[in-house]
Amino acid sequence: MTSNIPETIGIISATVPEQVSRRGTRGGDDTGGLLWEEETAITEVAGLKRTEVELDKLKQEMKGFIAAMREILDEAEPPNSKMRLDEVELSVEVNGEGKVSLLGIGGKAGGKGAMTFKFKRKD
Repeated sequence: MTSNIPETIGIISATVPEQVSRRGTRGGDDTGGLLWEEETAITEVAGLKRTEVELDKLKQEMKGFIAAMREILDEAEPPNSKMRLDEVELSVEVNGEGKVSLLGIGGKAGGKGAMTFKFKRKD
């Protein structure tokens, strides 16, 4: 029996131009010897690219992430606590190299291609 499980999975990620910092450098224009005082950071997305990531690598990243979250959540509830942690929802993103990261933006990442993990207490 042959398996229909692919060896790789496609990850679509944003390509962002390199950030430029101009603090304390001279510009190309002659402005009387003044130095730039502001920093310029480019934050817009330049495009999207698809990268194939080995399924085994992604599995290892996911297993490690989930194991770390379980360990953290096990310690979140002291034994003598009067309150019980019932459910935790986390937004996670996978980059083009297969690296799994917890999103720390303080809100939902609706259109950003994030996955949501819900850890719910077993009764």
